[in-house]
Amino acid sequence: MFSRPMQMAVYFCTGVLKDETLFRHYALNVPLYTHFTSPIRRFPDIVVHRLLSASLGLGPAPQMEEAEIQKQAEHCNDRKMASKRVQELSVDLFFAAFVKECGPLESEAMVMGVLSEAFDVLVLRFGVQKRIYCNALPLLGFQFQKVGKKPQLSIVWEPQSPEQDAARQVISIFALVDVVLRADNGTTKYSAVLK
Repeated sequence: MFSRPMQMAVYFCTGVLKDETLFRHYALNVPLYTHFTSPIRRFPDIVVHRLLSASLGLGPAPQMEEAEIQKQAEHCNDRKMASKRVQELSVDLFFAAFVKECGPLESEAMVMGVLSEAFDVLVLRFGVQKRIYCNALPLLGFQFQKVGKKPQLSIVWEPQSPEQDAARQVISIFALVDVVLRADNGTTKYSAVLK
C-alpha cells in the first residue's frame, strides 16, 4: 500500500541532468544509484554494463552522444511503462474472470481516495483497487465535504424496511468498509459495491 504512490524508477542519462540529487534512490536512501541485471535481455542493462566496463578500463566507451543516450533511455522507459500497464490489465482481466466464475466475493476494503461522487477502495483480501460510485448504491442521498483538508462523503442508506431509520455512514480515507465484488453482465469486467 505504501509503495503504490511512489514514483516508478526511470532510466536516464546522467550527463543530461545536472542536479545530482535527482540520482538518489528514495527507498534505499542512497545518493547515487544505478540498476542493472544480466546484460542478456534488456538494452538498458547492456548500456550500463558497457559504461561500467569502460569506467573500469576493461573496454571502450560506447560512442554515443548524451542526447542520443537520453532518447534511448526515454524509449526504454516508455516500453517499460507499456509493459507494466499490459501486465496490470492482464491481471485485471483474469481476476474479472475469477469473479465471474466464483463470485460474488465479499471482503473488507480500505478507502484510498474520496471524490465528490465516488470513492476508491483497496480490497484487502484480493489486493485489487476499485472505484465505488454513489449512484450505484441504494442511497437516499450523499454529501461530499472537506473536513480541514481531509475529503469525506456522508452517505444516507435507504432503509431496508419501513420500520427502520435511514442509516448514515461517513466514508473517509483509511476507513474500513465491507465490499462485494460482482461480475458485470456479459462483460469481462467486475464492479464493487458496499455491503
